[in-house]
Amino acid sequence: MKLLRRGPHGGVAARDREELRDRARATHRLEAFSDIVIGFSLAEIGLSLVLPSHAIDFVARPAAIFAFIMTFIVVVRFWWVHDMIFEHYFVPNRAMTACNFIALASLILQVFCLQLYLHFVPLNEGAIASRIYFAFFAASYEVQGLMLALGLFYRRHDLTLRGRRSGVRELLSRTGLVAGRILGNAYAVTNNLAKIYVQAGKNQQILVANLPNSIFVFAIVGSFIGIVLAVIALRFIPTLREASGLGRTAPAD
Repeated sequence: MKLLRRGPHGGVAARDREELRDRARATHRLEAFSDIVIGFSLAEIGLSLVLPSHAIDFVARPAAIFAFIMTFIVVVRFWWVHDMIFEHYFVPNRAMTACNFIALASLILQVFCLQLYLHFVPLNEGAIASRIYFAFFAASYEVQGLMLALGLFYRRHDLTLRGRRSGVRELLSRTGLVAGRILGNAYAVTNNLAKIYVQAGKNQQILVANLPNSIFVFAIVGSFIGIVLAVIALRFIPTLREASGLGRTAPAD
């Protein structure tokens, strides 16, 4: 962050005040634009659902409900971290702005891939569609994590201890989750994903879901490893350790 130039009376120069206003305005516009995109993505999730042939099919074949709930949680979680980044870590430079747009684009494509999944599962192409879906999930979360890492670097001298700890905790847990998704997706290419069928009639079954077991397992393991690394970092890295209060002397009266 560039140091502010001060005038002869210690006040911030007019040019620097204008620069601060420009930065605040750019940050506010980017945040407002991002909220619109994320809100539209939430609305698009509902539009991805299609009317079944029979009303009972909506609950008898719950793949659409499950995919809707999971995607809704993913988008809400994306918004929550996005809000945290803009409140504490965002710097309106080219690198972080580019990461913001790339993360939003990946999120939109992930929501679109929900339609892709629901459409192609009955055609026995759900395995490919699920891999594409989770690939964009990993991309959106990974780029958002890069945004957070850049913010921690650019604002390392301005952040409070709590801000540094929260940022590192989120970054490491998110990195573990993303790494698990990527490894699980790569492993899923070489094995069959679990398939779920429902009885549609006499001697007839319909494929309603492909469950990418390896992706979920690797994601859980990766998240756990990320959380453990975060606990270790917060405990042993000096700049992230909380003062224990032991050995402090009482202030003089």
